[in-house]
Amino acid sequence: MAMEQAGEFRSGMPFFGGRLWLDLLNSRLAYGDVARDFVAEPNSLPAWLAAAGIRAGERPSTLDQHALTELRETLRTALDPLRLGQPLPEKIVNDINRCLADVCVRFRLDRALDGTAHLVETLDTGRSGAAGAIATDFSRFVCDYEPERLKRCSNPACTMVFYDQGKNSRRRWCTMSICGNRNKVARFRAKGRSV
Repeated sequence: MAMEQAGEFRSGMPFFGGRLWLDLLNSRLAYGDVARDFVAEPNSLPAWLAAAGIRAGERPSTLDQHALTELRETLRTALDPLRLGQPLPEKIVNDINRCLADVCVRFRLDRALDGTAHLVETLDTGRSGAAGAIATDFSRFVCDYEPERLKRCSNPACTMVFYDQGKNSRRRWCTMSICGNRNKVARFRAKGRSV
């Protein structure tokens, strides 16, 4: 269901969370006077799903939009307990399980050109659609993650979150091209004023 795509921004939307469920959290952004919600805006949802690598088939329905908005709020409440290494509250687990109810994984053994076999996994989200794909990503994440790598951007004006996959786990910014660069410019200007 999800396809690999590269880049911090796809079709002008942020995709730097490092995980699909974090990118869903980042689909509603606020930075200063700018606020966007790529899931709640009816014309943006199909583009966001495509950029996320989720094949939604036909145009997403109001039910799909509602399911993703609800899932995003559930995942937002899960963020702080996960960052602190705490167990997830029962309500969050139940909400995620509702999204996973129709999801199944299909396996097929394929043969590569050199004759070696490899296992192909296909996610069938059934009626849960995009919410099921994102709930699956979240569920896989919580089973094997390091709490100290789950971070909020260090820019106090930024609402973005990400999973730091760097070797040293020293990433501070959602993206260097925006928040990291603004910090560098501010430090440079402050240094120039003090000279």
